[in-house]
Amino acid sequence: MHRKCYTVTEMTLREYIENYAPRYRGHTPGHKGSVDSRDITEILDVFPSDLVERAERRAAALYGARAVRFLVGGSSAGLKAAVLACAKRGIVTDSYAHVAVEGGAALAKLPLYKLGESIGADGLPTLTDAESVAKAMDETRADCAVVQYPDYYGRVPELAAIYEVVKDRGGTLICDSAHGAHFALRPDLFPQSAHLYSDLCNMSAHKTLGSMTQTAFLVFGRGGDEKIVGRALEALGTTSPNYILLASLEKCVDDAKRIKPLYDGLRVFSERMRNKFPHLENADFTRLALDFGDKGRQAAYAYLDKGIAAEKYDERYAVFILTPYDGADGLDAFAAATEEVYRELRVK
Repeated sequence: MHRKCYTVTEMTLREYIENYAPRYRGHTPGHKGSVDSRDITEILDVFPSDLVERAERRAAALYGARAVRFLVGGSSAGLKAAVLACAKRGIVTDSYAHVAVEGGAALAKLPLYKLGESIGADGLPTLTDAESVAKAMDETRADCAVVQYPDYYGRVPELAAIYEVVKDRGGTLICDSAHGAHFALRPDLFPQSAHLYSDLCNMSAHKTLGSMTQTAFLVFGRGGDEKIVGRALEALGTTSPNYILLASLEKCVDDAKRIKPLYDGLRVFSERMRNKFPHLENADFTRLALDFGDKGRQAAYAYLDKGIAAEKYDERYAVFILTPYDGADGLDAFAAATEEVYRELRVK
């Protein structure tokens, strides 16, 4: 007995791919469902793009944005498409910008101007500020700025001020908010979501929310032409997106109501860790950058020996990401391992 799979009007994308089960698949992909039964593409006259569009509208409502596009090429695809669609003369960006910004500039065949780097007392590059962006745009005549918010360490620049100076110069502000997809879920706990003070911003749903790796949102904030940006996404993307990845984006949007209250417990855990161990002061309590002096790498590997994996490390910090999908057992193990690592490395 095979399940019916052709009426999609009331289905979610997840329901569609999970209930698709004909007796014979005379279509791509070549594995015919043997690798994963949910891995399908277009079926006769039924192409589940309308299901994706409905899910994207729910995402836009969640963020209070004009529009959201689902990406299966990660935030990198969104950044490149935004630059390609919006920049005309040149791009100003952070000294610590993601490599995708360089890729976008290369595709657009436009000059990329990186701001000068200075290192602060915390050992990290100082955050981009409005004055530096304004000066660089004036000197280079660049009409586009790309700013990271937050950075990999949970620090945020003054985005509203940066947006103001960019708009004063008739420019476009693209925000690389790959690590800030969760901000909009709890504005009472987190900095403002990046789309509120940018024209376009990318958000890696897989980094801090519950979707699969390689998935992200491109969020339309205060500007950005949907048709032009859409054409850039089509030029850089694929006509055969993986619907399992798209369905995972849908799920993380639909999961938002359930996970929102869980941030309160994460904040309590984060504050307990911060009160006990040396750490980097930042704006995002879910980004825990523990300070090990000059033993950041040693610490990350010491954690790994205890079955605890860090997001990243540098010479000074071991960085961990807390999300509502963390279980109590995992957090307890992380806290216990932290006690041991600090003691073993004799870091005070």
